[in-house]
Amino acid sequence: MQDRQGTGKCPVPSRLDALLFDLDGTLVNTTELHVDATNAALATFGRQISRSDYEAHLHGGANDDTRHFLFPDDPEGKGRDYVELKEQLFRDSIVELERMPGLTGLLDWAAEHSLKTAVVTNAPRANADLMLRALGLKDRFDAIVVAEEVPLGKPDPGPYLEGLSRIGCTAEAAIGFEDSPSGLTALIGAGVYSVAISGTDALPPLDRADLIIDDYRAPGLQSLLHSIRIPDSP
Repeated sequence: MQDRQGTGKCPVPSRLDALLFDLDGTLVNTTELHVDATNAALATFGRQISRSDYEAHLHGGANDDTRHFLFPDDPEGKGRDYVELKEQLFRDSIVELERMPGLTGLLDWAAEHSLKTAVVTNAPRANADLMLRALGLKDRFDAIVVAEEVPLGKPDPGPYLEGLSRIGCTAEAAIGFEDSPSGLTALIGAGVYSVAISGTDALPPLDRADLIIDDYRAPGLQSLLHSIRIPDSP
């Protein structure tokens, strides 16, 4: 798959101060672990969910939205029990994680140019800390925004606006990376130039991104980054 321009309308930043990253599916590919944990948790309630329904309704979503979707008649009871169990099963399944291809080089490049970086995720703090430690990235970001720290999760733009506030950057001088429709909606709503990580799947909902790439090694991303003025560059 080649890099593609999406249908996003956010202009390319005239200067670049910050890079914003989702976590699951963006820094590391944990989709299969999440799908397995979801169905293992649902099995205790005598239920299952198909992969297509998972992608359409749960992928990248906030846990509050997930429990209301799965347990509309009892989101505060069974819904909360499900979320707690699913997240614990997910954490228990983590043994070894690998960074997305090209991520290390991008983070090194950002550090060399004194760019701010932030992780903005719908994951709870326990998940985020565990994954970042497993990836050796716990200290590589200037800010980490997790589910418990914002009133609403993605697709609301609030998490990304909070991330920008913490690192002292404006949306117009940032680029954000996402892999899910809900995360992409949040980026677009925050006014951040959006890059969708699609891997080998051409998912139509990601066409709203400003740029669509397979991973961080993509020539299109490299061309984009080198076309923007970096404050400390001559």
